[in-house]
Amino acid sequence: MTNDPLITCVWYPSGGFGHFINAILTVYGQNFCRPNNTNYKLSDTGDSHSLDLVAPKWFHDPEQYAFDFTGPERYCVLIDNGINNEGERFQQYFNTASIIRVTYDEYTWPIIAQTLIVKAMRQSLDDQLPLGDADWPVDADWARREKYFLYLRDHPLRHAWRSKHYCQNIGLDYFEDYGLLRSWFFLNGYEVADFDDLYQTWWAANAKYFEPLDVARNIKLALFNGSNIDLTEYTDLWTQAVVNYSIWQLTEVEIPANDYANWFTNTKEIVTLLQQHGVKRFDID
Repeated sequence: MTNDPLITCVWYPSGGFGHFINAILTVYGQNFCRPNNTNYKLSDTGDSHSLDLVAPKWFHDPEQYAFDFTGPERYCVLIDNGINNEGERFQQYFNTASIIRVTYDEYTWPIIAQTLIVKAMRQSLDDQLPLGDADWPVDADWARREKYFLYLRDHPLRHAWRSKHYCQNIGLDYFEDYGLLRSWFFLNGYEVADFDDLYQTWWAANAKYFEPLDVARNIKLALFNGSNIDLTEYTDLWTQAVVNYSIWQLTEVEIPANDYANWFTNTKEIVTLLQQHGVKRFDID
C-alpha cells in the first residue's frame, strides 16, 4: 500500500475514456509526471493507448503491484479491471489517492455499448451481434436493427458504472464539449494547460460514437416541440436502433420491428405510432 497523496487514480469502464483523461493530465496537467514520449497517434478506433504511462496500470486486480512513486510530481494511475468488474480492491493500495471515475447512465449507455465492442473488444457490431441463428433467421435490416435495440435494452451493463460519492465523477456528456471538459478539471482541482489540439484530434476520431445520441436528442426535441423533421438521411442501422432505444426510454413504447421494417421517414410517423399506444405528451428528460 502507498501513503503517497500525490496520486490520481482514473477508474473507468471500456471505451478509451480513461486513457484520454490520462493523456490530458500527464501531458497538460500542472505538477503531473510527464510520459517519456508525448508524441503519439490515436488508433483507427480512436484510442490513445499508445501514449507512454508514467506508472503501470492496475490491471485486472493483480496479486501484487510494485512501483516506486518517488515524486515530487503527481502520478496518474489507470485502474483497468474491465467493465465487468467495479471492485474496489485497488483502494487498499492507493489508500490516499484521489479517484476520477468515468461514469455513464441509461441515456449515455449506447456510447459505451458501441465502444465496448469496437474499441475494447476490437470487433464489429455484427461480429458480436450476429444474425442467422434459430432466433434470427432473416438477414434483413429490420432484424439487425431489432437485435441492436434488444442489446441496448437488455444488457445488464446498462445499469453499471454510476457515480460514487467518494469519487470525482465525470459523465460521458462532458466529453462532447472542450470547454465543458476543461472546466470539469478546474472545478475538481486540476490545473491543465490548453489541450484543445489534443481534444480536436480525439473528437475527430470519437465523434462517431456520440452522433447517434445527437440524432436521438434532435428527434426527441422535435417530438416535444411538435415539429416534423425528415429522417430519410439516417440510414445507419445502429443510429436507428439508438433512436428506437431513446424513444423507448422516453415513452416505454417499443417500435414494432416488422411493422416498421423500413423505419421512419419523418417524426410525424413516430407521433402517430406513439399516439396509437396512448402517448399524448412528450417530455424531454
